[in-house]
Amino acid sequence: MINTVGTFSAIWLVLWILLSILFVVLYPLVRPRLFALHPRYGSALLLAYWMGPFLASLFSTLFLFMPTVEALLVNTHCHSDCQSHVPLIDSVGLAWFGFAVGSIVVVSLLLQFSSTMHRSLQLRNQFNFLGKPKGEYYAISSSCPLVFTLGWWQPRIYVSDGLLKSCNERDLSIILQHEHAHRERRDNLRLLLARLCSAILSGPLARRLMTDLQLMTEQACDFRAAEKHGHIAVAETLLKIKRLLLEQPVTVPFSALAFAEREVETRIIALLKAGTRIAPSRWQMGALGTLAVVCLLLLISPLHHGSEWVITFLTDTTPHSH
Repeated sequence: MINTVGTFSAIWLVLWILLSILFVVLYPLVRPRLFALHPRYGSALLLAYWMGPFLASLFSTLFLFMPTVEALLVNTHCHSDCQSHVPLIDSVGLAWFGFAVGSIVVVSLLLQFSSTMHRSLQLRNQFNFLGKPKGEYYAISSSCPLVFTLGWWQPRIYVSDGLLKSCNERDLSIILQHEHAHRERRDNLRLLLARLCSAILSGPLARRLMTDLQLMTEQACDFRAAEKHGHIAVAETLLKIKRLLLEQPVTVPFSALAFAEREVETRIIALLKAGTRIAPSRWQMGALGTLAVVCLLLLISPLHHGSEWVITFLTDTTPHSH
């Protein structure tokens, strides 16, 4: 049992690391193409891109240990016999090491996830207690110009009295439309999943990823608001709220998405040049998804043989040829 679990953990972690390195190397080539897309599609593909190494490593390793799937995707080859088999670490010590490292990584991810969820829930309970429900948002008694969306499964919008007094009816409608888009898309949850799936990356790389993903997420919601109010109107409101924040800086609550917190100048330029963004068709998105699945399936056979070679090398046995 420990040989199977330890081998699974080791293959998954090594493959996650290798795919993450590959995706980081390719990102400078991919990034301009993603930012050329309409933010609705670009943000979804960017999220999928950075979740790719984690999901591809996990599912391909799962397939590798499923006899039926593995038999279909891996060509028959012989060791002591020619039956279908999965690669296993024979050394109990190496198996325990793989299991221990895998357990540490999984527990770390679970602790990070539960800690973030707990802190967010505490904040939301506090703001629900302090705020007053006003239809589609909660009003907070504060002179600061503050608006944000908080929550994972059922996000809520919070608007301060200071912002309400500083905005006209059109500004408030644009802001709420933007925040409604965050709520419908569950962007807080998306960003949390991106953080967890990129946990294997170093600090600077992870921050670059999150910066790009947050920017694309905000642009997607800006464009959603522009569908009703126009791109110029949304850009004007962004600039107005940013000026208010410069006059009276505020701190956005942990794990919340605020209207004019990030990359406002870049977002305004994107709104003014909205006509240059490309919206891929459904068949193009479908073809891209199909290609990703095919690549995942094609990964199984080289993963099987590569795993066996590495295991053989580590256990100091004579390498076998297939």
